[in-house]
Amino acid sequence: MITIIADKINTLNQISYNNFLQNIEMHQLLCSCGLSGCLIKHGYYSRSIKTSCGIILLSILRVKCKHCGKTHAIFPLLIVPYSNILLNTHLSIITTYISKSSFEPIMMANEYIDESNIKYIIRQFLRYWKERIAAFGFSVFDSLDTFSKQCLNTFKRQFMQIKCTANILFR
Repeated sequence: MITIIADKINTLNQISYNNFLQNIEMHQLLCSCGLSGCLIKHGYYSRSIKTSCGIILLSILRVKCKHCGKTHAIFPLLIVPYSNILLNTHLSIITTYISKSSFEPIMMANEYIDESNIKYIIRQFLRYWKERIAAFGFSVFDSLDTFSKQCLNTFKRQFMQIKCTANILFR
C-alpha cells in the first residue's frame, strides 16, 4: 500500500478520489523495493466506504512495480486499509471511548455506523494499537495528520490498519 498525504479531501467520492489521483506524480512514487519511477497503473478494485453521505463505492487504483513485480493500492491519508470506515471516524470513536462520552453523536452523524462497528473498532484498538501508541508517546487527541504520520513513520502502517502489510508514506 502507498498512503499519500494530499490536499484535504472534504468529501470522499469517486470524483474526489480521481482528482486526488490526477495530482500524483506517479514517477515519484516509491515502491517497497526502494525504487521510484518504476510503478505503472495495474488496475482497479472496488471498495465500499461508510461516510456521513452514505455508503460510497470507490474504484481504488493499484500500481505494479516493473522491477520487483509487487502491487500496491494508492490511498489518501483518510482511508484505513482493510476497513470500510474512514480514519477520522476511527479516531472519533476511540477518543469518545477514552473520554467515556456517548457514541450517539457519531452514530447520528453517520447512520451507517452502528454499535457493532463501534465495538469492533474499540476491540481492535485495545488489542493492537493502545499499547503501541502509548509506548511511543503518541496521542489520539493530536491532529489527524500528525497522528497518522507518526503511525505510518513508526509502524509502517496506517493507524487502525490491522493486517501487517507494509504501507509506504508518500509526502
